[in-house]
Amino acid sequence: MFTPPTDVDAGELSRLLERRWGLVEPALEYAPVGFGSHHWWCGTGDGTRYVVSADDLYAAQHGAPPDAVAAVLDRAYRTAVALREDAGLEFVVAPIRNDEGGVVCAFGDRYVVRVEPFVEGVTADNGPYTSRAERRRVATAIGRLHAATARLPAGLARRDDLAIPSRAGLEGALADLRAPWTAGPYGEPSRSLLQTYASDLRRRLRAFDEVAERTLAGAGAPVVTHGEPHRGNVVMGRDGTVHLVDWDTALVAPRERDLRTVLDEDGTGWAEYTAEAGDVVLRRDVLELYREWWELAEIAIYVTQFRTSHRESEDTRVAWEGLNGYLTA
Repeated sequence: MFTPPTDVDAGELSRLLERRWGLVEPALEYAPVGFGSHHWWCGTGDGTRYVVSADDLYAAQHGAPPDAVAAVLDRAYRTAVALREDAGLEFVVAPIRNDEGGVVCAFGDRYVVRVEPFVEGVTADNGPYTSRAERRRVATAIGRLHAATARLPAGLARRDDLAIPSRAGLEGALADLRAPWTAGPYGEPSRSLLQTYASDLRRRLRAFDEVAERTLAGAGAPVVTHGEPHRGNVVMGRDGTVHLVDWDTALVAPRERDLRTVLDEDGTGWAEYTAEAGDVVLRRDVLELYREWWELAEIAIYVTQFRTSHRESEDTRVAWEGLNGYLTA
């Protein structure tokens, strides 16, 4: 997130890091990166650097009660730890265990906190890869990730059900386009935009449901997936080494869930992927299904956010640009 949370006291957070993770004199600097968790760069008195993150359990993208969100995040981050510790995937940047062996810790009633090692390298925005060489390197890592599925503890990673986060909020908004949305500065502009595209959105949701039902009932062994292996979640080391961060969306799912981000229209990266994942088949319809899932999920999250209480900030400005982009493209 680009805007620091107003209800997180840096001193209290530092004390939590000392108490639960044993960090020595942690010094926090807010990192305006990403569009999900809040992040801080953390330097310590012994010279070690970390990334500290806080997930907002009430954020629109989760679309579930806070206790359920906390449980989902815990399983996702424990999946990342297992991939690194049990499956030996060194490119997985997993949370560091706290004093009780867990990977997250409650911080007040709203957040769960995790600590990860700081990785030297270069990252970018959340857009598509601009380099074919980058695609190939990431495809190799994703192939290794998918091939490691059998080495995960049984039942640890959740199974993808293709549910769209905040769908109820979107459908409620589509049914409430006559009354003004006055809970924040982007309410009325969002309502006006949605009025123009309401019929198309309803059609897209129906079509998505049909393909999702066939996909969930169809054949094909699911694999453990990252969920969002775009440029913003990849740190490239100076030697070209791939480091994959932010595992909050880890799920067992069709391999196309990850490949829709990694492969381009020419299939760049497929050869590198299959060299690690084996002789597998790429299902183009499932690839398109996950691309549509992403767009519908983003639309639902933004609409839900703008229909409820919000304020002007860098985050809401980016969300407004995103909503416009997905609806008008």
